Amino acid sequence: MGGRGKIAVVALSGGVDSSAAAALLVDSGYEVIGATLRMRHPDPEFSERQTCGVKADFDAIEQVVSTLKIQHFYLDRYPEFEKSVLRPAWNEYAAGRTPNPCCLCNPRVKFGELIKFAAEQGASMLATGHYARLVNGRLLRGCDRGKDQSYFLYGLTPEQLRFLRFPVGEMDKSEVKKYAASLGLKLAAGKRESQDACFSSDGECFAETLRRLFGTESAGGDFIYDGKTVGHHNGIHRFTIGQRKKLNVALGVPAYVAKIDGSTGQVELVTDEALLGRTAFEVGDLNLQGELPERCMIQIRYRTPAAPGTVERLSASRVAVRLDEPLRAVSPGQAAVFYDGEMLVGGGIIQ
Repeated sequence: MGGRGKIAVVALSGGVDSSAAAALLVDSGYEVIGATLRMRHPDPEFSERQTCGVKADFDAIEQVVSTLKIQHFYLDRYPEFEKSVLRPAWNEYAAGRTPNPCCLCNPRVKFGELIKFAAEQGASMLATGHYARLVNGRLLRGCDRGKDQSYFLYGLTPEQLRFLRFPVGEMDKSEVKKYAASLGLKLAAGKRESQDACFSSDGECFAETLRRLFGTESAGGDFIYDGKTVGHHNGIHRFTIGQRKKLNVALGVPAYVAKIDGSTGQVELVTDEALLGRTAFEVGDLNLQGELPERCMIQIRYRTPAAPGTVERLSASRVAVRLDEPLRAVSPGQAAVFYDGEMLVGGGIIQ
């Protein structure tokens, strides 16, 4: 690879954010190499119904590659994806928990495989279209707080962070779209933003897609309200704490899932939404990117605002959290992420 200038690998998804990230690095004088992970199931029964990796994505990628005149590679990584993300996610759903597959995928597959590829290309960095910032090797929230994606990156290691760049992290989404459109990247700039898990299938929830994939079932059981059986369900994987819709239980008033027992299959319901609030819980599988202060801001879902509270270390991999005020629907299996101001200091899995 002698004679080549500074090289950057950019993860291209076909979306406007990664497309703009690639363009920004080309403008900065980098030799950019695009890389796209293909994690579609080899069986058409699944791949034809998947909501990501469709023709529109590939068309947008090809337009970016052609317009920017960059090299591009597709990396087929479905086996690693199934082993490290899909199977663990199904095991969680089958146990009555609610995993966050993106938080599993980022350190285990997406960044792991792409950083390995980038190193093989002689690149000095891997860039993505995430709305997050890196300052002196520390991860901060993106400037566009409505699009900030740092929550999903808590599992990355300091070694991975040192190799990463987030070119759009300082920008607003509206700026990113205008920039991409000005370069003629109309397919990426005009795409609708996906809100679904990347392996989900049209017309069904992610957990049900996984159930079909692995050809198994999760525990059926009873709905319990006020100590009495009020209905039956055929799979706890279909429910999460705080859920109100698609329960198919007639109580005369709205009901919410308050507890899921993975051993018995019982799903406990409440009709008073205030009963879903919790102030204390434990977080395991801890990953720290910096020093964890006793008081910090704690975020329990991507779209749930961070709330103040205290964190007590119980062991090297486990902490006890106590919130100043109750948060609704704290769900085992979801990620709890800790911030010191704008800086992400770590996170783990709600137990």
